[in-house]
Amino acid sequence: MTRHRRRFRISVLATVTAIGASATGLAAVPAQAAPRVPASPGDFNGDGKRDLVAGSPFGTANGMDAAGFVTVVYGGASGPDAAERQVITQESAGVPGSSERYDDFGASLASADFDLDGYADLAVVASGEDAQGPLDGGRITLIYGSASGLSSRAVVFGENAQTVSAGDFDRDGKPDLAAGLPGSFAVYRGLASGSTSGTVTRIGSGQGESFRVATTAADFTGDGYADLAYAVSWAPIDGDDYWIRFNVHPGSANGVSATPAYTSSEAAPQSLASGDVNGDGKADLVAGFPDDGKGGQVRVYSGTASGLGSATVIDQDSEGVPGTEEPDDLFGAAVAAGDVNGDGKADVAVGAPEEAIGTTAKAGAVTVLYGGSGGLTGTGAQQFGEGTAGVPGSVETNDRFGSQVSLADLGGDGKADLTVGSSGENGTEGALYVLNGTASGVTTTGIKAFSSANLGVQGRKASLGQVLLP
Repeated sequence: MTRHRRRFRISVLATVTAIGASATGLAAVPAQAAPRVPASPGDFNGDGKRDLVAGSPFGTANGMDAAGFVTVVYGGASGPDAAERQVITQESAGVPGSSERYDDFGASLASADFDLDGYADLAVVASGEDAQGPLDGGRITLIYGSASGLSSRAVVFGENAQTVSAGDFDRDGKPDLAAGLPGSFAVYRGLASGSTSGTVTRIGSGQGESFRVATTAADFTGDGYADLAYAVSWAPIDGDDYWIRFNVHPGSANGVSATPAYTSSEAAPQSLASGDVNGDGKADLVAGFPDDGKGGQVRVYSGTASGLGSATVIDQDSEGVPGTEEPDDLFGAAVAAGDVNGDGKADVAVGAPEEAIGTTAKAGAVTVLYGGSGGLTGTGAQQFGEGTAGVPGSVETNDRFGSQVSLADLGGDGKADLTVGSSGENGTEGALYVLNGTASGVTTTGIKAFSSANLGVQGRKASLGQVLLP
């Protein structure tokens, strides 16, 4: 297989059963009674608890650098439990293919109960799979859930996939999967019946040494159809112009429209998320622009019945936001949306992985911004880093705390918990931190820390926290 220059990519995702303690010292994932209704995203064994998933696309698998792997931490009575974990590679039972250098398995993750059997399934992108040049390659592996967790039933499909997002684009009650490709997107609407035939919509064409692709899916208009936000940017090569697209394509009875309802050519965000920050029943689009020439910013485009409305811009100089805007903080490199305090309005977590803490460069920080009836503001904002009381570890150069963030209810109390990735912790090992959501906001009380050691992937360049399931 010929490999060319690496691309810079951004991600948002029969499998492996958990290995028994007698074989490896790992605890097996407990089987659950067969559920009767479709599972929520991320609940792979149907026990009603959200599971934590981290992608390590540059991790070592089967001795191959950057072959990639995925680590699943199953939910327990008090949230994710390191004793109930699973590591999935392309060598795992039932997963098609094999681990090869630069496959980047785990580059993007998405979840839904695609086959409606009561167990959530996991879509994993291997963004370098079958690459023959700098601008092609990429496959999706769909791993099916079961009473024992992710199973040994899996299927591979798609070409050139770089990122994935799940949503019901045609409002038929069956989850669909959208894949962001360089210069196009594909939508797979038949997964409930086992069909992996998709429809590819070409956005444009561009030639570049590197590109970024980001997607998110949500109902921005309140019409019941999920819409697809798609952003792509190409770096110039051989004198070509910088090429970007930032579109929102509406859902319909026929799937995702090829004609965008919103388009912008002035800038392409590096990260995307979606959530109803003002509680009006319509999702709002959250976009991170870490490379704005300053310290980075987040824009929240309001969802309206007629499409996206105006954007609220927040940076570290906005009123109420902790810290100070400084060049190269990369505020907005990662964004996530979820209801932290249970007030019915989505809140937003923003990663700034190259934020300096004191004189320590690239230590990283995460800011939580709270939604309200007037939208997202800096009122009550919180900032966290490894120097925050209660957060394990110490402030160190290149830890990159905030390299990725997720807001999802991991404790089952109806409030989103904050998962923070610190991909540079201990060099290429990385770490994950789960901070609980409460009625008064995010707290460091009861924080959980996951390392490459307690997740069984030490020495494999896991860079935990580079990719998280949204």
